[in-house]
Amino acid sequence: MSTTNFNAFRTFSAKDFIDQKTAAVSANSTLSAALSSRQLEPKPLIKTLESSLDDLLRLRRKVQTKIEDLEDAAQASENARRRKLTEMNSAVEDVQSAFKSLELHLGEVGKTAIRIGEQLETIDKQRRIASEAKDLIYYFQDFNVRREGDEVALEKLRKAGSETEAQTATVMRRLNAISKEMGIPGTEMAKENIERFSEELETNILEQFHAAYVKGEKDRMNRCAKILGDLNGGSSCVQTYINQHEFFINQAKVAADSLGSEPGNQVDKNGSVILNPKLMRLFEEVRTTIPQEWEIIAAVFPNSVSVMQNFVQRVFAQSIQNYIEQELMAADAVSDLHYLRILTIVHESALSLCRHLRKFNKDVIAVQTKTAGIAPIVDRCFDDLFVPYTDNDRYVQVERRCLGARVSGLLSDLNTFLENWKKAAKAKATANPAMQVVGNLLMGLDGTSGKAKTSADSVNATPEASGIPSVALTLKMLEFHLEALRRCKELSKQGDLPRNVLTVYKELIGYAGERYLLISLDLVAENITTLDGKTEPHFHNLEVVRVENAILNLFQMHFQTSILPLLSLSPTIHRDAVITKNEFMEAVETRINAIIKTHVDAIQEWLEIILSKQKRSDYRPRDDNMASYSTSTPTCAQVCEFLDTIHLNAEKYFEGINLTGFLSEVGSIFHMLLLEHMKKFTFSDVGGLILARDLAKYFEVVSSFRIENLTNKFEMIRELGNLYLAKPENLQQVINGGHLSRIDVTLLTPFLKCRVDWSKLEKLGIFFTNTSI
Repeated sequence: MSTTNFNAFRTFSAKDFIDQKTAAVSANSTLSAALSSRQLEPKPLIKTLESSLDDLLRLRRKVQTKIEDLEDAAQASENARRRKLTEMNSAVEDVQSAFKSLELHLGEVGKTAIRIGEQLETIDKQRRIASEAKDLIYYFQDFNVRREGDEVALEKLRKAGSETEAQTATVMRRLNAISKEMGIPGTEMAKENIERFSEELETNILEQFHAAYVKGEKDRMNRCAKILGDLNGGSSCVQTYINQHEFFINQAKVAADSLGSEPGNQVDKNGSVILNPKLMRLFEEVRTTIPQEWEIIAAVFPNSVSVMQNFVQRVFAQSIQNYIEQELMAADAVSDLHYLRILTIVHESALSLCRHLRKFNKDVIAVQTKTAGIAPIVDRCFDDLFVPYTDNDRYVQVERRCLGARVSGLLSDLNTFLENWKKAAKAKATANPAMQVVGNLLMGLDGTSGKAKTSADSVNATPEASGIPSVALTLKMLEFHLEALRRCKELSKQGDLPRNVLTVYKELIGYAGERYLLISLDLVAENITTLDGKTEPHFHNLEVVRVENAILNLFQMHFQTSILPLLSLSPTIHRDAVITKNEFMEAVETRINAIIKTHVDAIQEWLEIILSKQKRSDYRPRDDNMASYSTSTPTCAQVCEFLDTIHLNAEKYFEGINLTGFLSEVGSIFHMLLLEHMKKFTFSDVGGLILARDLAKYFEVVSSFRIENLTNKFEMIRELGNLYLAKPENLQQVINGGHLSRIDVTLLTPFLKCRVDWSKLEKLGIFFTNTSI
């Protein structure tokens, strides 16, 4: 069967085949006409189909036979392919085995070649060593037999060219090492000649280096630096470069002049200091010189970082340190304050310079060299500059001494007053009236002391000249202390800052407490012992209370804002500082409370004296004409006037809760005295009206204190006065109304007994029980 027939068979369609056959039959026109005239005859069609089926069966058998033949051929081809693959695998394995064998042979050959190479290298090294040893022996012998004026062989090698100079330097370094270690007799001349030639060679190279430096030939300088590095490490080259540097030459010339400026030239009219212009120019020159020198050093010296470190160290040790030493010596000769201010401003300027150098190192040197650069040497040099002035508490001791001297200077007026007070006290102890008068004049404690002073003295006198502290002087103290704290922050190491701050703060507290505030309070306490209650007390001594309260507030604010932030790194020192501050404030407040208590006691005594002047006839007048009693009693007027005076002075010397507390204490005392005072009198009907006027006046005065508790107390006293106005039949209503309704009736009995008609009320026995007054 052909391929075309096979493909046709594969695409065979029974429907298409039947249609094709039937179409051929119907094409016969005769048959079509016959079919159209009669019924369909199936036999011809059946025969045609049978014939077609036979053809199909034959085709099927042929196709099946062809398929079987093709399958046999495919199986044979597959078997042949497998045999071929097996043969190829065997051949590949043989090739791989051959390659492995070849690789093993090559490895053995390579190892052999390496061993041969190592041996050749060792032999070559030994040959070079032997050759160099031969040359060294030759040159050593040549130096050993050299006579004065003879030219040694090594000199000829050096003169051969610039490249041989480096070789000559290497040979001389080795010969120097050999001559130092060799102790063979008869080689003394060689040692001397080697040393002499080394010095000549070094001198010659240094001269070349200097000439190149003068001309600015960096390549030639670099060659000389390398040669000297091979000869002796290059230290002489580095030393020569630094010594002949224009920066140090100029500074040496300046050092020959007067280094320290006159102290007066460094202090302005406000007392602050400015940096010495010469030192300022030096710092600016260092800022400019270091970047320029790095470009040269990096191009010239192989060990550029080490050379730059030596240069920076020389700048700090030779130039900057000399300036600082002379500046501080000159400042120390003036005063501790000037010394500390100069030290601080120099420290700030030097720190700014070091920060600039560290930034340059980070941005340039460290990037180019991949090392730490000059940062470590800059930090060490900065520390070395100020160690003599800040280490081992040297700085803080000077700061304490300076603060003490400045604060002590502020207290000169108070100290003068204290001396006069002691003289007056001593004169008083002698019981000499004339000396006592003099003492009073000195202390300014009596009313005539002001007459002894001229008007000019009164204008210029400070409060301390009268023994009273002032806010202005305290602010000056705190200003001095703030300046000291700024210096502490600048000059102290991080770990020492809290301890130094506490030390300086204790110095301030020592002067402000024992030598200022407490002394003033003790003087006032001594003065107010004259308040014996026999005369009306005065309140001008409370001025010290007002001032010291304001001062304590300033100290508290100063402690919170300026000191505590500096103590955060040390909880222990923070606790000690708080304890110190609290002890100081407690000591001051204790004395203030004692002074206030003395005044309160004097007020109580004077109120008792005024109330004792109340006449019994004031509340039991003989004349019942009310027109003659239209005003309060004289005693009431005097008490109200005194209470108004107390109120005015309290508002003058107290504020806030202190004002409320003082007036509350005075009001409570007067309330108690007034209740006891009312029990001492017998009130008639007219006397009750007079008492009501007095109580209303008292209520009006106390209400001006604007303290609710006191207002309620005196409102109750006003209602208590109604007990003397009410008729007997109305007493029940009065007692059961207002504030009196909250008071036990038995407590009202002592006041009811003061009614002129008490005997009648007692007989009634309706409202009261018989109790003793």
